[in-house]
Amino acid sequence: MNSGSQKRAQEDVVSNLKARLVDFRDRRVRLTESDTIRVLVLPLLEALGWDLQDVEEVRSEYRHASADNPVDYALFLHGSPALFVEAKALGVSLDDRKPLLQTLNYANAAGVDWCVLTNGAEWRIYKVHAPVAAEEKLFLTAKLDQTVAETGLITSTLSLLSKDRMRARAIDALWSEWRVDRAVERVLDTITDDDAFIRLIAKRTDGLTLGEVRASLKRSGLRSFYPAVDAFMAWLDGQPKSMAMTVPTADVAGAATPPPFPVPPLTGAGRASLMKTGEMVERGLLSIGTVLTIKDRPDSAARVVDGKRVEFRGEVISFNDWGCRATGWTAIQIYKWAVLPDGRLLEALREVSV
Repeated sequence: MNSGSQKRAQEDVVSNLKARLVDFRDRRVRLTESDTIRVLVLPLLEALGWDLQDVEEVRSEYRHASADNPVDYALFLHGSPALFVEAKALGVSLDDRKPLLQTLNYANAAGVDWCVLTNGAEWRIYKVHAPVAAEEKLFLTAKLDQTVAETGLITSTLSLLSKDRMRARAIDALWSEWRVDRAVERVLDTITDDDAFIRLIAKRTDGLTLGEVRASLKRSGLRSFYPAVDAFMAWLDGQPKSMAMTVPTADVAGAATPPPFPVPPLTGAGRASLMKTGEMVERGLLSIGTVLTIKDRPDSAARVVDGKRVEFRGEVISFNDWGCRATGWTAIQIYKWAVLPDGRLLEALREVSV
């Protein structure tokens, strides 16, 4: 079966599963975990090219070590487990940290780099060995129960888990692009506060002041855009098989360097300008004296001193330094981890339409 036929077959299965989920919801059908696996999970794995009858390729109730609790499914390539799939009953939330941590730990011990947590309606794909907290290992999510979600985009995302794509390490190539963009985004998040960068731009312009340059950069919404999954997969599907199924070569730093692919242009009349903490304070959205915490770390309380700094354990430091000290990490996306007193994340204050 060629790639076009495979894609159409996978889209048909995704469409059927979406319709099945709508029917279950309308009739208020409750499924057990085993029924969820049978009617929602296994049909998709089979559509993705995994031979459910081959015990050397797909094993259920898999234990890497005898003392481990079993993982629902382990999918094998070249005799070694390549992907763990842990399933919950339809309707069960995937936000519980315990099964996530357990699955990640088992995958890590088994040398498995990718795992999936699913309840049949939602599929969460995790990069096991990403050097971040468990929740930040989440790479991609596909929600079959969202009626507005396009079947093609859902299929593109889930096709990264197909046997052919896993064998070709397409998901690793996309992860490499995403990892680079995350690193760039962390710099862009702080660059409009970098006086040296502002001075450099002002020096190379015709008489602009530092304030004018800074305001312009804020208006620009300077961001790094993560690769679009559907564009990436379309790029792969458009290449000769010998190119599309080649593992990217490693650069001198050891990181995979995937080939370039087209990214669709932004559409719509405007775009989002993401505010920094300084602008939040200026606009009164973030008040001086507000006590923030880091998600899931109640001992991390810090008080907002101004638009750039917080007081943490008697010391006034930057927002990012506070996040790193509270977590022990070397870097943090503070907007995704700082929690406001009302329980929202700091990023809830960021977007303003322009």
